[in-house]
Amino acid sequence: MGSIGFSVCHQLTERCLNFGSTVMIICARCQGIYLGFLISAVIMFALYRKRQSGLPPVWAFIILAIFVASTFIDGFLSYLSITPTNNVIRFITGFLCGSSIMAVIYPVFVFQYYENTIPDKILDTPRHWLIYLGGLAAAVVITMARFEFMAAFFYYLTAFSVLFTFYMVNLVVALLVPRLSQKAGKLFSRYLIIPSLAALVLSGLELYVFFLLHKVTEQLTLKF
Repeated sequence: MGSIGFSVCHQLTERCLNFGSTVMIICARCQGIYLGFLISAVIMFALYRKRQSGLPPVWAFIILAIFVASTFIDGFLSYLSITPTNNVIRFITGFLCGSSIMAVIYPVFVFQYYENTIPDKILDTPRHWLIYLGGLAAAVVITMARFEFMAAFFYYLTAFSVLFTFYMVNLVVALLVPRLSQKAGKLFSRYLIIPSLAALVLSGLELYVFFLLHKVTEQLTLKF
């Protein structure tokens, strides 16, 4: 699990959330991004069962863009020592960023994967936003409680969220290939096998390359 974290994060202990004596495998901001992506995926697949493939409306895009920008603004301002930050802020802004990215990727996946979809836009009503934000808020509150008895759960959930994020993004990339796209009639079908294998191979290669790059960067840092 530590190798997965090492591939995508600096893993500075003081910037990682801890659940009792258990320190998470990636920093608070990265953990927020990947968990936000995973939780958003769960909400999207539960909320939109009619295979809505329309991107969010412009006003919703603006909100999502603000969510994404929040983690960059927090990181930039804290790096310049303009405003203070902490692991809670890092996690929440990262969570908003990751969840927003998934909210855009989801309709792209639906459009590319299913044979028949409907063009309805997602996140286009106050009710859907209430459900979406409520689900995200509940996940943040539970995580921020940092119950020690949930340490192992969040440790492995975080590792899984990293793998899932890479898999989902690469799955959408694989589905852009015309011969693999727009064929499925249901979520779990034979048309998911080949794109999934391609996504898993790509994810493994990417994580391995990132691991090697992190190793090289670490060694160069020690030398200089």
